[in-house]
Amino acid sequence: MRNKKMMNIKTILENSSLTKIMQRSLFLADLNHQISQLLPTQFNGLYRVANINEENLVIEVKSAVVRQGFLFKQTELLALIQQKYPKIQQLNLRINPDLSL
Repeated sequence: MRNKKMMNIKTILENSSLTKIMQRSLFLADLNHQISQLLPTQFNGLYRVANINEENLVIEVKSAVVRQGFLFKQTELLALIQQKYPKIQQLNLRINPDLSL
């Protein structure tokens, strides 16, 4: 015989780690879309937002050449991003050759 109380399935799902991962994934997908609206079109399809924390925006790029392009325009790109996200103070660019968009 069970001694546990019945729990609402909705409550269980809302508090599960899988739900938190899905919410974070949706948040990053939305953030990626918003950032793509801010950055120049020359970078479209060459990057994705991988993470955001406190003052850093982590961006994955396809190659070292793309990373150099971002670094060359980093000040300009950061200013564009700060128009909508003023807390972001630094871009962290990571190369991911397996990046598929």
